[in-house]
Amino acid sequence: MMLYTVILVIMVGMIAGICYFSSGSFSREYNRMADLYRELSMFYTQMRESRSNAQNYFYNMTVEDLSRYYSSMNAAAGSLNTIMKLVDDGDLWFRFKILNNMVESCNERFEEIKRGSNIRLGNTVNYQYLIYLFELTDGTQREYYSYLVNYTKVRQLILRNSWWRLNLVVSVIVACIFLAALVFSVNSSRWVTRPINCIVSNIRKIKEGEYDLSEVKDSGPEFAILGEAFDDMADSIRANIQNIETNAQLRQQLLEAENENLRMNELLIGSELKILQDQMNPHFLFNTLGMISRIAAMEHANQAAELMDITTDLLRYSMDKSNRMSTLYEELECVRNYLHIQRLRFGDRISFELKIDDGLPNVMLPGMMLQPLIENAVLHGVNEILNGAVVAVSASRKNNLLCLAVEDNGRGMSGEKLEELLNGDSYPLENSASRIHIGILNAKKRIEMLYGSSATFHVESTEDVGTLVSISIACDEIPRLPGGSTSHVHSNGC
Repeated sequence: MMLYTVILVIMVGMIAGICYFSSGSFSREYNRMADLYRELSMFYTQMRESRSNAQNYFYNMTVEDLSRYYSSMNAAAGSLNTIMKLVDDGDLWFRFKILNNMVESCNERFEEIKRGSNIRLGNTVNYQYLIYLFELTDGTQREYYSYLVNYTKVRQLILRNSWWRLNLVVSVIVACIFLAALVFSVNSSRWVTRPINCIVSNIRKIKEGEYDLSEVKDSGPEFAILGEAFDDMADSIRANIQNIETNAQLRQQLLEAENENLRMNELLIGSELKILQDQMNPHFLFNTLGMISRIAAMEHANQAAELMDITTDLLRYSMDKSNRMSTLYEELECVRNYLHIQRLRFGDRISFELKIDDGLPNVMLPGMMLQPLIENAVLHGVNEILNGAVVAVSASRKNNLLCLAVEDNGRGMSGEKLEELLNGDSYPLENSASRIHIGILNAKKRIEMLYGSSATFHVESTEDVGTLVSISIACDEIPRLPGGSTSHVHSNGC
């Protein structure tokens, strides 16, 4: 009995030693798998931060954003290097090598753009390609998690086979010595294999879209780290799905915006076609107007000659600059000529005011931007007012903003009609008397397309009170003509 007891103690000790070292091997394997999932999750998180930091850097050009970019990229590269060290499968290592090459491509493209002479304007294609590389890298998240899942299954199968071989040896030894040892071995086997089965079960749940991994985390402290890694993986997958849904919504909004642009282009093309169908030869028209002006001057009809010269300048400017860039001075000169003609047309019935601050920079502006707004104020604002009608045009500079405004004290419009007009929900008929309203929408679209968030286009209108159209543009965002800093256009009281 003593010998049996000694042998039993020795065998139990051997079994305990085998179980101890096997458990340590299994635990290390599980920790290694947990490290793989954790490092992969950290990699994609750092890559998203790198993309955000790169965008902030190219928008703000600050040293802090550049430092954050390098820090996040180094962290992502470190996580990827750790994964490649932990992986012992050649095929899986090669796949992560491809992912590492994608990271290096992103970094090389970033450095190429950073070395460019004009980051904001000259490298737009490179910048878009950089963002595309980041998105392409982020899009591999589901694929590489799938690789790790398959790798986990293979390792789990190997561990299970090793475990069952160990159980067989232990079972044979314990069966020869004592039945209780066999019962203990079976119970130990169940205690260890249960978490493994839970892991496989929850991997299947993740594939089906369920992310509750509490069974793995509650199986014991040995599997707590693995459970946390699975939690991180589940959160990353959920976040990736949400990002995909958000991107789909953004793409839908982009398609709607493109459809809106197509409608606007169709309307503009129709208008240009009608102009081309109705116009006569420009040179013949200008020569004829010049001849009439000279004849009027010879006949001492000075006012008529002046009116013909102003009309000629106005028509030439409208044909040259209607779809091109002009300057602030040329645009204000066009406004001055147009107001002079309208003053002769309406006499004292409508008062036209032109207020221009001194020292305005001669910046580049879209041609024929203000004239449609003034025409809209005349035809739809004060046209029905018999006395006291006022149309005021102003150009000023407030801090770093160039401010242009057209205001009238006419009939105005309701908030619903104004919102419908600005949103472009409806377009006026070709022969409608209100078709000039599209000038406001076109001006708004041109300002938004040319200057983006650095400019604002605002319309205020109240029925029976009047309408105010104001445009504010950041001067730093407007190209300037070389050497032009003082305006030669002054208020003439017209």
